[in-house]
Amino acid sequence: MPINVPFDERAVLDDAGGRAYDWFIFDTGFPIWSEEFASRRRASFVWRVTSRKPVALMGNLCVCCGVRGKGPALLPENASGGNAGYGYALAKNDRARMEDAVVVNDNVSGHRCYAVVDGHGGDRAAILLREMLPSKLGQQLQGSKTKEQATRDAFVEVDEELKLALLQEPKAPGRTPGAVACVAMLEGTDLILANLGDCRALVCEGGQVKFATADHSPVSNKLEKERLQALGVAIEGGYVGGELQVTRAFGDLDGETGQKLAGLICTPEVTILEISDDTEFLLLASDGIWDGIRDQLALTTARKTLRETRSPQAAAQAVLEAAGKVTKADNAAVVVVALNIPEPLPKRERSQQHFQLKLE
Repeated sequence: MPINVPFDERAVLDDAGGRAYDWFIFDTGFPIWSEEFASRRRASFVWRVTSRKPVALMGNLCVCCGVRGKGPALLPENASGGNAGYGYALAKNDRARMEDAVVVNDNVSGHRCYAVVDGHGGDRAAILLREMLPSKLGQQLQGSKTKEQATRDAFVEVDEELKLALLQEPKAPGRTPGAVACVAMLEGTDLILANLGDCRALVCEGGQVKFATADHSPVSNKLEKERLQALGVAIEGGYVGGELQVTRAFGDLDGETGQKLAGLICTPEVTILEISDDTEFLLLASDGIWDGIRDQLALTTARKTLRETRSPQAAAQAVLEAAGKVTKADNAAVVVVALNIPEPLPKRERSQQHFQLKLE
């Protein structure tokens, strides 16, 4: 299919990971291509999906066959997609380049895995993490460890592998790129939430925030601030060592010594919850969303759209647009995972709820 076909005539990719407003690369069942061949192909064609392989998305660069180009990522300003079970939406907004990514994998050692990754200092760390995270999580969860310990160990392994990859690349002065991430994994009624940095996950029950992950910030997280102070790490204007706004992250290595920024760790905060019939949906998002709207408004916006449309993709897009009305200073990414969508409201109640949402 030529790249310049109208958007509404392009392949519908909902079953395997959605669609973007530009072009896609998807595995069509052929053997793994060389990077050179894949580069030529992706410049000319949009492929229909014929296999159900895990899909990772970074803007419109979709890799489900292990191919990664050597050049800079081609990132659209907007992307969205999903199916009946989940939906995502991303926006570059006013930033010079896209550094946010969404990862979806329906079989990480028997778990459905959803993640939001927010890169900084360039997009390289986020590009690598979208492949490393599901792989290492799957390997660790296959062992005899508890799910909590396996998840922590996977994050540490990912950071070590990322370090090797980043330090092998041409070095620029200062720090290497880094990234934060929030991961949700579902198996039966078990929900594993792992957070590193200031991406955030919400669990919705009965229209309220049942649980929210804590941001790892020296400003909003007292325990993290105390941890850094105990190590003698300076916090300057809300920045760790005057450089970074988060206290936990992947990457962020000194280009010469290979050491992480002082005080920075890659240990995630892991929470295991039980999903019930009252659990309506999960919402994961990068700080480009949370800089614009609060938890409850994001949740209320997503829930209202879910009840009206039954579409997680529409819900994710609605949250993205709500935050964009307040600020577009940063990249933004949202994932909505539908579990038990409440029934639509009667028409009169919908009007009342719409009025209440405007007041909020």
